[in-house]
Parts: sequence; structure tokens; C-alpha cells
Amino acid sequence: MIQLQNIYTERSNDRVYLKSDCIIGGEQQTLWYATASEHEKHISITNADAFILFIFIYAVRENLEFKSIVPISKRLKFGLLEVLLPAFQEMGFQAKTEQFSFEQEDETTYPEAKAVGTAMSFGVDSFFTFIKGLNSIEQLNYLTLFNAGAFGQDGGKKAAELFQDMKSKVHDFASENNLGFIWIDTNLNEIFKMPFVQSHTYRNFSCVLMLQKLFKTYYYASTFSVKDFKLTQSDSSNYELLNSKAIATNSIEFHVSGLMQNRTNKTKVIAGSEITFDNLNVCLITPDNKNIKTANRTQNCSKCFKCIRTMVTLDIIGELNKFSKVFDLAVYNKNKNKYLASLLYKKYRAKDDYAKDIFKEAKVQKYHIAPIVYYYAVLRAFQPILRKIKNA
Repeated sequence: MIQLQNIYTERSNDRVYLKSDCIIGGEQQTLWYATASEHEKHISITNADAFILFIFIYAVRENLEFKSIVPISKRLKFGLLEVLLPAFQEMGFQAKTEQFSFEQEDETTYPEAKAVGTAMSFGVDSFFTFIKGLNSIEQLNYLTLFNAGAFGQDGGKKAAELFQDMKSKVHDFASENNLGFIWIDTNLNEIFKMPFVQSHTYRNFSCVLMLQKLFKTYYYASTFSVKDFKLTQSDSSNYELLNSKAIATNSIEFHVSGLMQNRTNKTKVIAGSEITFDNLNVCLITPDNKNIKTANRTQNCSKCFKCIRTMVTLDIIGELNKFSKVFDLAVYNKNKNKYLASLLYKKYRAKDDYAKDIFKEAKVQKYHIAPIVYYYAVLRAFQPILRKIKNA
């Protein structure tokens, strides 16, 4: 049983906290979201939407009862219980409506909420959303960064360090482009431990719900095309269109960008924008991933699978040289055939959608694939068998 008891704000140094005391399994915990104190005016305490969304997902996954004594936005209550919950039941979760008690409803609207925001991670999806948002009818004017699991799904010291480093980069980028910037930290990652891939949409949406007096529209970068829509427990990205329609408040709407685009088409869009040439960062490198070594000074290692996928795509569409400041092209040219082989293997062996799209584009572009690429791919396919023979 989880019970959300209250909601209040608290200042500490240069931070303002939105807090709630919560009973979890008979023990009291203090939950919080935090941002810079200058943004206190954007925080609403008429409802506990930010906390309720995060806890609702956890309660569904763990099949727990959840009661909130604090009001919930009437619109969010509808979305959670009448849209999302039936979808979760379809996925195989056992939670039922009667496990959730949200008796107090909030119908407050915030006409002062005028900002249009999106997250900035400097990746392909993020930059695609940024570029499209600047040219939208609902024009983008705010960038955000949330420590809600992307830097470590369970939070902790390492996640905080990575978040702090990225915070400075996004702040500077926003300033250079005359956009507002706001960051949010939280301890909900540490308390409600959930796999990040299965819950990232809700983690990030919950942070936005802290700022109901700021945002009227929030763009969320899609991972997959809507053509790949499916209800699955494994990744919330597969049904983000449903999430964006279910999760809303009386004042905030979420929109998923790029739903009709695959990753290859998104890469084409960002390759046409000069702002990405010096800023694109798709690298998997983190302090926990020290097995990949690079001697170059570029911000992408040019060796991990995300770098490989992006460099091969840019090469196929003839745009890779534009990104010489962020990728080590010497490393790419040396390993190009092996990189292509690794993606070819993923296309046939793992049925990887990204790899399928990349080679479909290669065919359109009449991109030459050397015979040795196929040799490397076949060799890769036989490696598990050879290892078994060797160890027999």
C-alpha cells in the first residue's frame, strides 16, 4: 500500500523543492522534485500530478494499492484510469481500477502557462525535435534537462555527476539560441526502482508536471515510428502516442514529435541543420562503460554501437564529413567495413529495425557495399558456433 499524504514547497540554498510525505509499505518517505529557486513561481501545489504519475506506474508494475489524499488534475485522473490502465491490463499487468483511490479532483487551469518546451540531449531524436519545434506553429522556446533516470535509472552519485555536467552544456546551448532553460532533479529514482527503458516516458513526463504554471505544450522525442506502435511491457517508446494522449493536465498537453519518421529520415533532417555539426552527441560512453577506448578528442567515441549506427547512416546519405568535429573519421574509415558488417548482421540475425532502415536507404542511395562486408557479417554469425566448438 502506498499513500500520498501532502504536498508543499521548501527552499534550500539556491534550490526550491516540491515535496510530498508518502507512506510506502508502512514506512514514511519524503519524495521530492527540485529545480533552481528562481523557478518557484512556476510550481503548482493545487495538485500532486508529478508524484501521482510516477507512483501510479510503479503501483501498476508492482500490483500495489495506491491512495492519494492530495488532489489530482481531473484530466490526468481520466487519462490514468480510463486510458492507460486498460492498456496496461492489455499488456498483462494485473492492476485494477479499485486499487487506486484519487477522490479529490483539481480543476485549476493556469492561463499564465505559455512556454513550449522539449528536452535536449544532443542526440538524433533530440535534435530532430529541436529543429522541428523551432519551426512549429507551437514554437519551441524552452529547453529542459531532467535527472529522472537517463543518467542512471536508480539515481545516486554517478548519475548526479553526469547530470551536473550535462546541465552546464544544455544551459550554454539554450543561451546561445535565445531559449529558456530549466532543469529538474528528483529522488523518486532512488525510492521507486523501475527499469528505465520500460518507464522513461513517465519519468520525464512527471518532471514536466511539476511546472504546470510554466508549460502549456511539451514536445517529447519519439524513438520509433508510429508504424511500429505496439502495447508491450518491454519499452514505453513503442506506445508513446497513447502516452501523450493519456497524460495531460488541465493546462498541459504533450506531443510526440517524429512519429511518422524513422531514425534514418530524422538523421537526414539534422544533417541539413548547421547547428548540429559541432553539437551532435550520440555516444554511449559513460563512466560505467570504460571498455571502449579512444585517443581522439571528439565528443563521440566513434566505436560504440550508437556512434557506428549514426556514422554509417551519415556516410550513406553523403553527409558524414560535415560532422568531422564530433566524430573521429579516421577511426571510421579504418573500420568502415566492419561497422557495416555489424549492422548487416543485426539486420538479418536480430531483425533490428534501425539496421533494416539503414540498408533500405543504402539501396535508395545506390551506396556501394564491398564484398568483404558480407564476409565479415557471415564470420560474425558463425562466431558463437566456433566458440562452442573451442570450449567443448
